[in-house]
Amino acid sequence: MKYNIVLTTVFAIAIVLLSGCETGVVKKDELIAKHPEWDKTTVQYIKNGMLLKGMTKDQVRAAWGKHCETCPGTGKHEWGETWEYQTQVVFFDNTGKVTKFEKK
Repeated sequence: MKYNIVLTTVFAIAIVLLSGCETGVVKKDELIAKHPEWDKTTVQYIKNGMLLKGMTKDQVRAAWGKHCETCPGTGKHEWGETWEYQTQVVFFDNTGKVTKFEKK
């Protein structure tokens, strides 16, 4: 009985995690479709999950998804903003454009 509860719990968590991944892919395509003004090079980088200096916050979200809002590397500063992801921190200037990104 205890084994069945553990197995059911693990299975439910796996479904939630996998469906979250699928949602991310759909959102990437949805964000790209909402922005026909994005140039082809930038869109290709987004589709490949890569960033470029000068990208907007929407473009970073499309490429990498939502950043960690509670991580210490995420914050607002007098010079701009930082977003922390699992292995990277993205730096934005005051206009909301990427200035750099680096490993944590």
